[in-house]
Amino acid sequence: MKGGAFDHIVVGGGSAGCVLASRLSEDPDCRVLLLEAGGSGVTPFHRAPAANGFLFNRPAYDWGFYSTPQPELGGRRICYPRGKALGGSSGLNGMIYIRGNAMDYDLWRQGGLEGWGYADVLPYFRRSEGSHRGDGLYHGGDGPVRTSRSANFGPMEEAFVAAARESGIPRNDDFNGPVQHGAGIIDVTVAGGRRMSAVDSYVTPARRRGNLTILTGAHVLGLVIEGLRARGVRYRRNGVVESARADGEVLLALGAFGSPQALMLSGVGPADRLRSLGIGVVADLPGVGGNLRDHPDVCVQCQSLKPELSLARYQRLGPALSLGLDYVLRRKGPGASPFWGAIAFAPGPSSDERPDYQVFLTPMVLIENPGDAVDRTPREPWYDTGRIGRALFMRGKHAMAGLQLDVNLMRPESRGAVRLASADPMAPPLIDPNYLGEAADRTALVAAVGLARDILGQPAFADMKGAELAPGPDVRGDESLLDYVRATATTGHHPVGTCGMGADRDAGAVVGPDLKVRGIEGLRVVDASAMPAITSGNTNAPVMMIAEKAADMVRGLPPLPRAELPSEAA
Repeated sequence: MKGGAFDHIVVGGGSAGCVLASRLSEDPDCRVLLLEAGGSGVTPFHRAPAANGFLFNRPAYDWGFYSTPQPELGGRRICYPRGKALGGSSGLNGMIYIRGNAMDYDLWRQGGLEGWGYADVLPYFRRSEGSHRGDGLYHGGDGPVRTSRSANFGPMEEAFVAAARESGIPRNDDFNGPVQHGAGIIDVTVAGGRRMSAVDSYVTPARRRGNLTILTGAHVLGLVIEGLRARGVRYRRNGVVESARADGEVLLALGAFGSPQALMLSGVGPADRLRSLGIGVVADLPGVGGNLRDHPDVCVQCQSLKPELSLARYQRLGPALSLGLDYVLRRKGPGASPFWGAIAFAPGPSSDERPDYQVFLTPMVLIENPGDAVDRTPREPWYDTGRIGRALFMRGKHAMAGLQLDVNLMRPESRGAVRLASADPMAPPLIDPNYLGEAADRTALVAAVGLARDILGQPAFADMKGAELAPGPDVRGDESLLDYVRATATTGHHPVGTCGMGADRDAGAVVGPDLKVRGIEGLRVVDASAMPAITSGNTNAPVMMIAEKAADMVRGLPPLPRAELPSEAA
């Protein structure tokens, strides 16, 4: 069928694309083509939970996008790891399974997006999840995405949860249940010691279907639009330009960076900018590429009085080989789960019921941009992972024994944009998240440092936490803390919104509640870019939910019945 005709073409094999390809091909009479520019996504490094750091900044596995220089971050460019394979970023993310807050979706619905309230989307979350908790009101027991409790929950994680309680944050053992606030162990997309990426959860079981064609190494050049209808896709594979035709729909699932780029390359976007690049305008949609949201991240880092508890020890060659051998032979040990085991959702300055901050405990100190980072001294011999560890296991990073609290701001007011650098489809897009562009975000991230310090200063951490490495004990006062935030803040790895959903009255919306692109027939956007606003927490589970719901729309199936929720969660 290569280069031929299909009922539906799914452009992008990330989390959303894998869901769409699997669900649409359940109909044996429906011919589905899935195009992915990267590789298979089923290497040992993709499947071993502790190996995700190995994939970062390696061109074979990671697109390695960078932002434009950020004025409020001292001109720094922020690195965005993005999965370059089937499964997309679900193959290299932290595997944390968080859906967001019920109010996130209820506000979507109140804004005119009928069918997107929490009671509407919960059945799709449940359909996708195979939870260790079993089937219930908030969880699905037999869905394709199997989840488990993080296995890396030890003394440092227990101290974090206890310290959070001492600071006024209650314990919560299910962040995807009726209440999101609190601190506790996380659910992760891991089963039997293996990462459950979208490719393993959805595509691998569907590979034998004769109606599903999967092409990897296929870089999309643009959409084929005849009149005002999407008819197919042009792509380059093995150096040859080919095209495929869709008798039904073309479904863009390239993510918050790739989907607006593909639309604009095809003449769908802000007319003036397209003309300035010599691109013919098919549909003037000013909202394409705008409304970029992300969770900005700031951290507090400390030495550890018990360095033997830090997972940084596995960045050295000997312990790493031991970890790997234990994983290969038994699927056990720290390598069988992500390094993250505990988080907290905490209130802040907002007045609604949603948390303002998500706090992550990392049982080591990480410096993701060594050239930009502040000095972390002193460095006793056991702090440094060594050149071998940095080269083999933490490429582009530096790791030390210690403990680190990262705080993500859940609802930043700053909005950025994705634009074309040129009309060349192979050129990376221009990504401007506009971090700290709004004063409220600057104030909130300064407060986030205070929140992390408050947790770290509780009695539960007294025998575990050593000296503060960053910002450092001498960094006090809002002005000094803001300087630190500007010098170190980075991405929370959750970009969304660049082809946002909106009601008919929303002038900046790119797609409607049915995810159809305005003004173009036969074309939908199904991925994180369609979110009208960012959700409270990690975004992988919401992306898969969106694709589950979209698959029913494309197939013409009625939506799943709304969940019957207690009044306090409805």
